[in-house]
Amino acid sequence: MLKKTLKMAGIGFLIGAVVGNLIAFLTGSSHTEGVTFATGQLLSLSGGNPAIAIILQSLFSGIYGAACFAGIVFYDIERLPLAAATALHCGVIVLLYVPIAFLLGWVGSIIEVLVVAGIQIVVFFIIWLIMWSIYKKQVKELNDMQKNFSERQK
Repeated sequence: MLKKTLKMAGIGFLIGAVVGNLIAFLTGSSHTEGVTFATGQLLSLSGGNPAIAIILQSLFSGIYGAACFAGIVFYDIERLPLAAATALHCGVIVLLYVPIAFLLGWVGSIIEVLVVAGIQIVVFFIIWLIMWSIYKKQVKELNDMQKNFSERQK
């Protein structure tokens, strides 16, 4: 399980770093010095050095991506109910999002954090609902197969 978690975290880190920088690139803000690919808040945190800002952006976006992907292993714990696995995964992602979003300047106010956290929670509820429906269908199919097998054995 640890090996899978580390593998997923590594993949998530890379994807998070790429996506974080891609979003920053696509939403790069214009300044008198030109276009920058990091938020003003991150630039000020890095002392105005764009290279350091991009490194920090890559690092923290990567950490967020790693947590998102590594949290998938919650679903592999058989004794953990689907609702609990989903809640744990969601909780990790939402709780990690708040400090990273403020640090990187993705959000500027508590209202924005609450809106994005609310969206994440709704998305996780939808994921849970879809997974629950899939599992329910699979259990029904297995039960039907077992019933048919038992009837043929008689």
